[in-house]
Amino acid sequence: MRPVVLEIHRIVDVIVSCVSLSQIVMKTISKLTSASRGKTWPQWLAAMIIHVLSLLVGLVSGWTSPFLAKLTGGSETLVISKDEASWVASLFSVTRPVGAVVAAVVVNKFGAKWAVLANGVPHALAWGCFFVRESVTSIYVSRLLSGFAVGMYYSTFPLFIGEVASPRIRGALVSLVAQGLAIGTLLGNVLGAYVGMTTFAGVGIVMTAIFFFGFLLFPDSPHYLVKVKRVADAEASMRFYNRREDVGEEMEELKRFVGSRRVSTRESVRQLGTPVNRKIVGMVSCVYVFMQLSGLYTISLYMEIILTDLKVDVVPPAVIVVAVGLVGVASGLMSMYTNDRAGRRTMLAISSAGVCVTLFLLGVNQLLLDLGYDPAVLQYLTISAIVLYQVFMCVGIIPIPSCLMSEMFPSQVKEVGTCLANVTSAVFAFITSKSYQPLVDATSQVFVFWAYSLVVLFMFVFTVVVLPETKGKSLQDIQEMMGKPRGDVSGRQTPTSRADPFDNSRREFPRQMK
Repeated sequence: MRPVVLEIHRIVDVIVSCVSLSQIVMKTISKLTSASRGKTWPQWLAAMIIHVLSLLVGLVSGWTSPFLAKLTGGSETLVISKDEASWVASLFSVTRPVGAVVAAVVVNKFGAKWAVLANGVPHALAWGCFFVRESVTSIYVSRLLSGFAVGMYYSTFPLFIGEVASPRIRGALVSLVAQGLAIGTLLGNVLGAYVGMTTFAGVGIVMTAIFFFGFLLFPDSPHYLVKVKRVADAEASMRFYNRREDVGEEMEELKRFVGSRRVSTRESVRQLGTPVNRKIVGMVSCVYVFMQLSGLYTISLYMEIILTDLKVDVVPPAVIVVAVGLVGVASGLMSMYTNDRAGRRTMLAISSAGVCVTLFLLGVNQLLLDLGYDPAVLQYLTISAIVLYQVFMCVGIIPIPSCLMSEMFPSQVKEVGTCLANVTSAVFAFITSKSYQPLVDATSQVFVFWAYSLVVLFMFVFTVVVLPETKGKSLQDIQEMMGKPRGDVSGRQTPTSRADPFDNSRREFPRQMK
């Protein structure tokens, strides 16, 4: 009985810590967004609930590093081999494409709201595996279910945010949700070092329940309700998310955007063949490929090993990893402001340029060590490069792709288009995570760092030359912009730009004059 009570106390302590950190984050969010909240607080509230889902995805990622060390080092009652540990790490990526495909079908049949809500099911099952039996098989099944849930996550939350968010705060809402990944990963790394697998799983189940029952209270998005001809419900949903009674004009605009008939999944696939849709899918997929090839997962997974290889000892590498996680949280909060103020393309260009430079500096550092320079002199360069790498990643490369996914796809193909982009991202995530160590063994650490740096340089050029600016534009405006001749993708707003169904600002003054 006593061990059970101790486990319960540990879970409670962990939850209290999570709540305290969340309160700090939410206070910062409140200050950053006080000027733009107005009547959009239901949109912020929905994003905050989905933020809990992001925390779960982050916990799944943060679980790996501490528990693989424990399971292979004999710190847990269960001991696994290095080969089994490699499977634990890689199985996570195997089912992610499957989750993306299933999510596309659920979105098409039941809408983005229920697709997001369905994320809670595989998460609950994944954490529940640790209570059934403590074995390698249970861990394998849990990782497969977690990968499935992550695939659903990336294919659903951008669509829901895109359907309910005002153009003025769409980027901030996506950044708020994405911020949960950094916080969840940090919590996973810290908690995993001090609690057992069962306690960790208990925290995951509690957070899953908070997300599921909290998000269950929100109505479907007006986009989906119009698509299935539930116009009265769509009006009620629009009034809820915008806090306005008169939504007649917005409803007419939404009907024109969604179209007059519901499109099947098979027809959505056929419509991907049109030139405009091919261009959009190509742009978003390329951004995700560049994101994965920037070292997003490999640098974070191997960060402690990288710091050790670079002879950093002025501060313990494990402490630096935690500090870098905290820097990522702060940078993510900053991105909530910059994405809607400076714009998506501008922040992605700044982010990719910064990541390119920091990766190049890490390669230079390794080269100087190989040439025999004093590690004591170079380790501050290493720490600075790692910290700046995290800052630049979190202000652009991590949140911007999801933001683009939420707003660039037309209504008729967004489920299939999002699925394709997510599957592409999952495939390249698996390739980069599995190829890192073989590449280092076959070439050198310098080669890998500089290869990543070169890829991110291409991302910078792609961002500046190809990507359009979607800041402050309605979903209809974006589709009209994407249909313009090649080269006219500046994203400049014009006086004739159409009103967005969720943009309150454009109608405030005329309403007051009536």
